[in-house]
Amino acid sequence: MRIILWFCLSLVLFASCKVGPKYERNELANQKKKYAQGETNGDSLKLAQWFELYKDNGLQSLIKIALESNPDLRVAIARVEEARFNAAIVRANLFPTIGYQLGAGTSSAQPNAERAFVAQDRTFYNGALTLNWELDLFGRIRSGKSAAVNTYLQQEAIKRNVLVLLVAEIADNYFLLRDLDYRLEVSQRTVNSRKESLRINSERFEKGYSAEIDKLQADIQLATVEAAVPALQRQIVIIENLLNQLCGRTGGAIERGLMNKDQQLPPSIPAGLPSQLIERRPDIQSAEFALKAQYDRVGVAQANRFPVISLTGALGLASPQLGTLLTGNSPYASVSGGLLGPVFAFNQNKRRVDVERQRLQQLEASYDKVVLTSLLEVDNAIAGNFYLQSEFEARKRQVTSAEKALSLSRQRYNFGYTSYLEVLIQENYLFDAEIQESITLRQKHSAIVSLYKALGGGW
Repeated sequence: MRIILWFCLSLVLFASCKVGPKYERNELANQKKKYAQGETNGDSLKLAQWFELYKDNGLQSLIKIALESNPDLRVAIARVEEARFNAAIVRANLFPTIGYQLGAGTSSAQPNAERAFVAQDRTFYNGALTLNWELDLFGRIRSGKSAAVNTYLQQEAIKRNVLVLLVAEIADNYFLLRDLDYRLEVSQRTVNSRKESLRINSERFEKGYSAEIDKLQADIQLATVEAAVPALQRQIVIIENLLNQLCGRTGGAIERGLMNKDQQLPPSIPAGLPSQLIERRPDIQSAEFALKAQYDRVGVAQANRFPVISLTGALGLASPQLGTLLTGNSPYASVSGGLLGPVFAFNQNKRRVDVERQRLQQLEASYDKVVLTSLLEVDNAIAGNFYLQSEFEARKRQVTSAEKALSLSRQRYNFGYTSYLEVLIQENYLFDAEIQESITLRQKHSAIVSLYKALGGGW
């Protein structure tokens, strides 16, 4: 009894001897950086639901289709399930393995073979329950289980990151599509206007009221805008195909909703964005789980340098005759233990630990890079939102002034106070101003999408 008690006590003591480094966050991950003075208002919505704030049925429809059919997202979901099942397999190694054994056999041997202990005449039947259990004295199995769990959590974070990137890419390309739609509308409207200008100038030239140069300049301006129309139509087809690809389909019409100028912008950016919001980023979480898993793999490699103790037991029936297998003289039981450990392997096990430690250093550097990148992306997105708003206001004033300038130039030309060149210049100013206004508005929407992505799915 004392021997058994000492043995159990030794197992308890050895079970606490888990080897390997422990994960601790570095200073970079723990830093608290404020982007502005004030308090955060917390999360408004999560991931895909966040864009419902735009109240755009076309955008919401595309996001819904993509979440159901996007191939990259389906792959990410399957990898999460794979990691989850693998974690369950590794976790089962902590517990004894119970099995069964059934056997029957016969052998015959001549006297000389029996005297040589090679074989003997016998027939046997047996059946037993078996138990195998490795005592995890140095934490090899526990470290392996922890690594598998962290790998599962890493894949879950990767899936969320794919979701965030997918929703952001859908939204960004949708706003680009509506920008191209509006630019095409402006170009077609300008084509009609310049066709009318060409008709008027042609009539004036035929009647001798103006020089041929005015007619030719009007034709040049018309051809310039006419060339822009098919170029925009080509870009629209490319973006529509890209959106269909993201939605996991080969083609089909892209449902349009609101124009960019009619979009209901989401709530204003919070006054303060502490680093806790950045920690919500799935790519940061994924990098951290990968780092934790590597710490565990170092522990596994270190534990492999120590001996492994295993217990084996069997409880069953055995008999030389099938008819007597179930009698009272047939039961048997056995218990055995074994110790297996390395003695000399030319430093292979030590080098395996060194390899895992070098991989750990790589993942630590990768984690630091992800954190630094996230901080810069948030800064860039906030700056983009701030400065693009001022730029857009200037673009709107530019369009208003260009419209008035063109109207005045046409009146001056009709009354003979200026040449047609002034009208052409003002037409170009207006066309460029309308195009730039549309581009800047799209960039403003894209900056909001970038901030959504930088913060891991909204704010």
